Amino acid sequence: MNFKNTKLKLTALIATLAIPLTLSLYTPSMNVADATTHRYLVAYSDTQGKQNIENIAGQSNDIHTFNHLNMLAVNLTNDQKNNLATQSGITSIEQNTTYTSAAQAFGGNIKTVNVKGNEQASWGYGTIDAQIASNDNYTGKGVKVAILDTGISAHSELNIAGGVSEVGYTQSYADDNGHGTFVAGVIGAQSNGKGLVGEAPDAQIYAVKILDSQGNGSTEDLAKGIDWAIQNHMDIVNMSIAFPEDSPVVEQVLASADQNGILLIAAAGNKGTADASTDTVQYPAKSSHVIAVAAIDDNLQRADFSSSGSEIELAAPGVDIVSTSSNGKYELRSGTSVAAPFVTGMAAILKEAYPGSTNTQIRQALDQGSIDLGATGKDNLYGNGMISFQHLLGKSSILASN
Repeated sequence: MNFKNTKLKLTALIATLAIPLTLSLYTPSMNVADATTHRYLVAYSDTQGKQNIENIAGQSNDIHTFNHLNMLAVNLTNDQKNNLATQSGITSIEQNTTYTSAAQAFGGNIKTVNVKGNEQASWGYGTIDAQIASNDNYTGKGVKVAILDTGISAHSELNIAGGVSEVGYTQSYADDNGHGTFVAGVIGAQSNGKGLVGEAPDAQIYAVKILDSQGNGSTEDLAKGIDWAIQNHMDIVNMSIAFPEDSPVVEQVLASADQNGILLIAAAGNKGTADASTDTVQYPAKSSHVIAVAAIDDNLQRADFSSSGSEIELAAPGVDIVSTSSNGKYELRSGTSVAAPFVTGMAAILKEAYPGSTNTQIRQALDQGSIDLGATGKDNLYGNGMISFQHLLGKSSILASN
């Protein structure tokens, strides 16, 4: 028997068996940091805080700096986030959240319609006395309106002054959903003889694309859109969007926009219940810095889908309204998304007529000039009431003394 060969074979066998044994002993004890990153919005109080964010996040990070807020958007691992929370100058860390269907749904009654030349094709324009403004030759000229939405498509009726895309997959602010184009037409469809005339046809409309083709959007992109509006000196921001949860970070940006003189207007939401006994107003309309707009039908009754709650400030037409379509034609739709731009268009007219008025003064005038509906005084269905031009223009205007 060859003891030498047997010894060599036994040695090799032991070595082979030892390899998996060694791995099995060491693998569970390895302390490997979780490299998964999430997107965060991090606020800071001073330059040291900002430097701490940049140092911990790393130079290769996709860092976004906000122009009008001490805040950065960064990708962080859980360990980096926990480390950052202990650093000086850091005031808050909020994870970016994406919500589905943030564009306010219009329901199932979307229809293609025909429009005659120079026609305000919806009952809503007459109901709010829009002819008072046009008779006085007020068209919103020189007023800058940002529409934070799915973008705006080219249309023969729309004159898009500019814009930006804040969504990651495209640099174009063109509308690949249809929602933003419809909202734009209610406000600014041109008086060009081709068809629909909007409430403020000469307002400067800016497309701020913060929602994707499915109408989904994030808190970061909403904050970026508002920051862009501040940076580009918008007079009014229309947000026909709704998030189910408040965002402390977005709230800071809304406050900054308000302080910079921008009038903020948003759809209250389409989460209304039949008995309207619960508060269903969605964000950003829930913010005290924003006018929350409910929808009414042509009988001046609250639309059954319209959200209700103490934050409701104004009501406007929002059922079976005609506006511009992203396919170059016209559509009939319903929703609080439709009601909000009626308020925006009226605000643009007031800003043209009384250019020295502040956003606060225009907001107060809209409230005071509204027609009371429902229970006497402000209520959870109609707020202060339905918007109307009746007491907003001319010598008897609420704003005349400003």
